[in-house]
Amino acid sequence: MFGRTELWIYLLTSRMVGNRLIQKLKIGAEEVGISPDRFQERLGGATAPRKVGRLVWLHTPDAVSALPLLGLIEQLNEQELDLRFLVTTRKQEKVDEILDQMPENTVHQYLPIDLDQPIHAFLKYWAPDVAVISEGEFWPRFLTRLSKKNIPLIAINTRMSNKSYRRWRWLPGLARSVLNRFDFIFAQDQQVAKKLKRLDVQSGKIRVTGVITETKELLHYDEALYTNLSAAFGNRSVWLSAVTHRDEEDVVVNTHKLAMRRNRGLLLILHTREKDRGERIATRHENQNLVFALQQNGDTPDDTTDVYVTDRQENLATYLRLASVSYCGGTLSTGQTIDPFHPASMGSAIIHGPACGEYKQYYDRYREAGAARLVSNGGELAEALNTTIAPDAAALMVCAAWEISSEGGEVSGTIIAEILEKLAEGMPTDAAA
Repeated sequence: MFGRTELWIYLLTSRMVGNRLIQKLKIGAEEVGISPDRFQERLGGATAPRKVGRLVWLHTPDAVSALPLLGLIEQLNEQELDLRFLVTTRKQEKVDEILDQMPENTVHQYLPIDLDQPIHAFLKYWAPDVAVISEGEFWPRFLTRLSKKNIPLIAINTRMSNKSYRRWRWLPGLARSVLNRFDFIFAQDQQVAKKLKRLDVQSGKIRVTGVITETKELLHYDEALYTNLSAAFGNRSVWLSAVTHRDEEDVVVNTHKLAMRRNRGLLLILHTREKDRGERIATRHENQNLVFALQQNGDTPDDTTDVYVTDRQENLATYLRLASVSYCGGTLSTGQTIDPFHPASMGSAIIHGPACGEYKQYYDRYREAGAARLVSNGGELAEALNTTIAPDAAALMVCAAWEISSEGGEVSGTIIAEILEKLAEGMPTDAAA
């Protein structure tokens, strides 16, 4: 009873403020350069043809989180079922980056606002056979309408922040009514599953699977270079500062000096973002009892080398494989950094700062699993390095990172199986309702 009452209040309230919401969206679209034609998608108007055939609709908040869905589409296309795909996002930023990557049988549209007329127009035109909602985007009116049309609903990569959870707790009846409309909710971890259960989502609908991630290619490493450098380094402990920004260079070298107090044989590979930085770095730290080998001068590191400075971007994978611990450059600077997948896939434990840029959600995921360490300054970097450089500690982090890096494939298989099962059931879709 309370669930229906709270849902009715939400539907009524949102309908009353609908015009203001549309006007606010219109202003926002103009500010980020969305054309008037494409803005019509937010009002339920389609700007792409709906081709004949069964359609799988996948929704996610933004372009970045849409990338893993493209991998899911590719795997479904391998089934040769002549499917059609619709990908929707709510945010406009970086959409152009995914358009060129979409298969021919896939179109992108912006998600209509959660109001009666836009939703009615959207569902009447697209008439999806299965709806897959990613990242915990739960819109009450949309989900209610989908459920009434008997369109199978699957939630994937489901996350729920504490703020979002508290908001749902204020309206427990609404949460129970809306969330139980899903056939399955694939939660990214046990904490999300616990929150869903506390919101009275039926236990049988919840599965903890982890997250489906973007399909990523391993960086190529040079086997000959690896062999030569490995022989030069011998049994010394090696750490890497990868793609280091100019304003991080001194922080990293000073960190190395601090760490050498505990481990005199420690060697740093200082991989710079910019070319030909080696001599400048060495000059700034001369007379500090450090021996530099500079790749730009053709130096070969030996057993006396403390810091090997290199700017070869094409050899990043080789350096990652040589280092038991890697600091991801840029994370104590501008946030322009590398994907943590790369050190993880090369068997290097991860240390990073707070500025993770476009890879923030990935760094968060690795850190939450104990596969990465967060630091905020050089002092903390030295402390984290001394802790993680120990073989046992590094090995535990690397194992945790590898589980995350490889889990996406298993999750994809589970999701694809459920989508195919729902398609096979042939649940009717009343597009005219």
